[in-house]
Amino acid sequence: MNVKVSRLNGISRLYLLVLLLGYIGTGWLLSDCNASWFTWTGTQVITVHLAWVGFDAVALAVAWIVLLVWVGAFAMTWPQSIPWAGIPPWAFGLAMTWIMALGLILTLAQVKHALLSAGLNKHLAFWFLTIFTSVGLGIGRILDEGLFLN
Repeated sequence: MNVKVSRLNGISRLYLLVLLLGYIGTGWLLSDCNASWFTWTGTQVITVHLAWVGFDAVALAVAWIVLLVWVGAFAMTWPQSIPWAGIPPWAFGLAMTWIMALGLILTLAQVKHALLSAGLNKHLAFWFLTIFTSVGLGIGRILDEGLFLN
């Protein structure tokens, strides 16, 4: 395995930073909204599929996000951090979550492409992205539960 580390500079590192921060935010949001195990599992399965397939899995990932936003809108699962918010902030929040999720989906697909271009084989890039995004989701959940604040 001859990975050209110099090719993983600049924009690729920026993509990795955005990806990590995005998945930390996703983990925090899922935890803050008391998402069910189905939502957590579905999000991880879609992420793993996207990490394996790349850009060809974007349509499925977008469908998952649309499903989550619609369920969130109909179920009115209010985040615990803003119990005072009314409908307009909640609608704006759903729209911003959807836009953030679309950006995160495209970023994950682009990072996979960048890792493959840098010389990683498909399996190594897949496992790297799977672990990387899982760590991000876990950090987000820990931050929401306030384990660092005790």
